[in-house]
Amino acid sequence: MHPFLTKLGIRPEVQEFFSPYYSADSTGNLLFSYRRYTETYGMAFHHVPATENYWLAGCDLTMAREIIICSSAMEAVAWLHIHYRACNQTGNLLFLSTGARPCGEHFHWLKKGIKDKRISLLFGNDLLGRVCDLKTAAAMRNQPAAVFLDNESVAVTFRSKSYLSSRELFSLNAFEKQSAYRFHVRTLKPKTANTWLDLLRSGAFNQ
Repeated sequence: MHPFLTKLGIRPEVQEFFSPYYSADSTGNLLFSYRRYTETYGMAFHHVPATENYWLAGCDLTMAREIIICSSAMEAVAWLHIHYRACNQTGNLLFLSTGARPCGEHFHWLKKGIKDKRISLLFGNDLLGRVCDLKTAAAMRNQPAAVFLDNESVAVTFRSKSYLSSRELFSLNAFEKQSAYRFHVRTLKPKTANTWLDLLRSGAFNQ
């Protein structure tokens, strides 16, 4: 049990699940390793690295039934806490955090083992999170997408075609309809917050 996670209200079972995948520094800050880089969570700050490396937690890829991809380890902790009662088989979950900037390098090893596995994305509700949904889904399917933003629109180059959408209406689901291409991934977003960690910290979620 870690005091920072306990103060957030994280269930003991969830703390136990993630305990092999983090450490703590001398002042108690949580440390999540991305090989050469570290995500650090303290009570007054949260630093997430931008790196081609990743953080993993859960079962081996060959045993996973669901792969959950997120932008921080703490987002994985918050999501599992909120959904723990609905997760009958936590032993079949594999979490992967890309850090602040998902890129194709995160998924080279993963793509060979995703057949017959459910892929779920935990990126935020804001525009950046919705862009991460598309770039991650495209990278997982070996169909890279280039995304360009201006003050009013989102332009996407995908499979040698160009697509334009307003910033407000852009989402992975909307792009699938626009491009007639199905990525077969789920986007899991809270209804009343930008991220699951934000929802947890707001106190809006009750066990």
